[in-house]
Amino acid sequence: MYKLVCISGMNKGQEYGLPDGQELTLGRSEKNSICVFDKKSSRHHCRILARGDDVLLEDLNSTNGLRVNEEYIKGTVRLKSGDQLGIGQTIFLLADASVPASMIVTQFEASPTLDPANQKKYENLLQKTTFQATKTTALRRIKTEERGRETGFLSFFTTKEENDNEK
Repeated sequence: MYKLVCISGMNKGQEYGLPDGQELTLGRSEKNSICVFDKKSSRHHCRILARGDDVLLEDLNSTNGLRVNEEYIKGTVRLKSGDQLGIGQTIFLLADASVPASMIVTQFEASPTLDPANQKKYENLLQKTTFQATKTTALRRIKTEERGRETGFLSFFTTKEENDNEK
């Protein structure tokens, strides 16, 4: 079995299993199997399907394109373990499910293929972010202070104690 591990971008460090025979979609929309927090991602960017040892990746006519190992692709391509899937500034690595995600991310942190300036920008994004939440809000958009553009979503949850104190 395979998995996708995000090695660059807002999803960095997250891993997503690729169950055999199940199709997963990637994109900005919350309706996708994997929500990609990248403004260069289309709402429905691509789909991936694992069947035994074969992993197929299909571009869904994305606006900014889809890269495999830094090469733009069209249509459907076959992936192999170690391939890098690029959507905007977000990079996923196809890996064997038995390899821990932390080990994969650590291995690529010092990689010359990742732009250190962009990497630092994403890591500090939450520090530069402002948001407001009400007690009835489950989801709000995050806005950066630099440009005031919407960049993603942040979920808010209350604890049982907070709910009990309000009663």
